Amino acid sequence: MKNKITPLFLLAILLSLYLASCKNTSEKPVKTEINTVFKVEADNKDIIKSSEEESKTLGSFKSRLRPDEQLELKTIYNDTVTFLSYDDNYDYWYFLAKKNKDTVQIMYYDIPINELVKGDTISIKWELKILQEAGDEDITYLKPYLVSFNKISSSISDNNSIKILWRDTVYDEELKTDINTIVLNKEYQKNITQPERAALGYVVTFVGNECEWDGRNPNESRSNLECKLLTYLDLGYQCSDRHLDFLNQWFSKDSVSIEKLKRCTTIPNGATMQSTFDEILLETNTQNQIITITYKVKVINVRESSVIRYITTDIFKYNSEGIILVDSERRANNSFVISCGSGCAMIYTENKIVTNNNFSEVTFKVEMFVNEVLSKEYEETYSYICKPSNNETEIKLKGDDDYNIENQHSEIQKQLKSYIPKICTN
Repeated sequence: MKNKITPLFLLAILLSLYLASCKNTSEKPVKTEINTVFKVEADNKDIIKSSEEESKTLGSFKSRLRPDEQLELKTIYNDTVTFLSYDDNYDYWYFLAKKNKDTVQIMYYDIPINELVKGDTISIKWELKILQEAGDEDITYLKPYLVSFNKISSSISDNNSIKILWRDTVYDEELKTDINTIVLNKEYQKNITQPERAALGYVVTFVGNECEWDGRNPNESRSNLECKLLTYLDLGYQCSDRHLDFLNQWFSKDSVSIEKLKRCTTIPNGATMQSTFDEILLETNTQNQIITITYKVKVINVRESSVIRYITTDIFKYNSEGIILVDSERRANNSFVISCGSGCAMIYTENKIVTNNNFSEVTFKVEMFVNEVLSKEYEETYSYICKPSNNETEIKLKGDDDYNIENQHSEIQKQLKSYIPKICTN
């Protein structure tokens, strides 16, 4: 007689196996990777509150932004990524970006990520942050968090401006302080064309770009001046044969530019009269073979404590045989310098003027330099209340109810009052 397994007996066996497996399951924290992020679900509220546990969590954390590095809290990292999309519909906002072949998720808040479009290349500053699950502090997350970003280039490379150069404040290990310095687009450098290299090389020949003598002192022919942008373009020293031979070959059909290149000068950082770039944008129209370069320049006269700012747009026409400068337009920004003590200077640059009948506002970008190093940067807005009936104008600093212009530095009084004829009508 054959043995039979009844359905009831089979059900009893399955139930006992299920209960046994549940009993042996331990309640441990679970780590799962969400893009570059580790989610830590804790059964202990203090899991990351102690430095020991925090260290363990960091030890196991790997980000696709920097997969080969051991990351730390309270450290700012800089990377270049390609923007993909964003989501600001939940408690924690995030955006997706591509670094090399990996897609990464980066948290952010109150930063205009929504102005970007898919494919834009951006330079980001980010840090690691420990975040709590909304509504449940027992669940914590270790995530990359956006501090700031700078758009380098648009998703459509042709007929769109690419930011080649900008300025940023970074920590200098040698000086042990923050300094304002030129930053260059390394991604663009990989794909630069020879006509673009020639156009940029021409522009940077006549504006300072953090030039220092190689070996600290000039040689007899002053042919060892190393400049940041010329090095970036692989053109050697300022005014060297390598530098000028390349440009003379490309501009051989542009007699005016050739004559100007003959006046190439070597001016290092620290000179009494020096210029520097604040920004360079480049746009190439391959169909019409036109390169447009727009750049912001600051010229500082240390002896006279004066500064001049201007924006120039140079338009170049090129083909396989060479390049010529077909147009150049310069627009000046009004600036003035106020002394703020020994070794201290404040540069005021007109940023915006808004006029509405007898009420106007003038906004200045203010840069404070201490011993020639940028230490602070901010904006000040002054209100002008024009009173045609008695030919008077009241000037107030926005946000300061106690401001009295008559109590200010004589030079700031003079400069601010010089705007009255421009914005007030009698």
